[in-house]
Amino acid sequence: MKTLLMAIDHSPVAEKVVALTIEEALAHRADVVVLCCVDPAYSSCNQPMEIDAGEDPADFVAAQDEQNTAEMVVRHALAPLLRAGINARGMILAGDAADTIVAQSQQLKASMIIMGRRHLSSFNRLLKGSVSASVIERAYCPVLIDVRKD
Repeated sequence: MKTLLMAIDHSPVAEKVVALTIEEALAHRADVVVLCCVDPAYSSCNQPMEIDAGEDPADFVAAQDEQNTAEMVVRHALAPLLRAGINARGMILAGDAADTIVAQSQQLKASMIIMGRRHLSSFNRLLKGSVSASVIERAYCPVLIDVRKD
């Protein structure tokens, strides 16, 4: 069975990335792992957190910190995957986003990484760096970037 790695965060492009992942998972009959990375400085645990699909995101209280936000993002991404009949699970890992996405794709032997692009300004791209560009440069599998603007 193929595995798609969907890298997601709490940004406006998240819904588009989920929709694109559903299309690809159905087309390739693939399982999906939803990955959200958190800054290690804000992580309350140093172990990966795994989340199974099947719980209603409406049951969760609003997030108060980065790790809770990441958990909420993953749960919200899993819900439509489950409704589409896709076998999916979520993970929250602490670490640099690009490094973590590339390493996790290797560990999972992912057939594709799917993620969004934030359309940063030149200044912000210089200041923060582009996670999607870094993943593209270092990934060992194809990377599908949703570049659609609102």
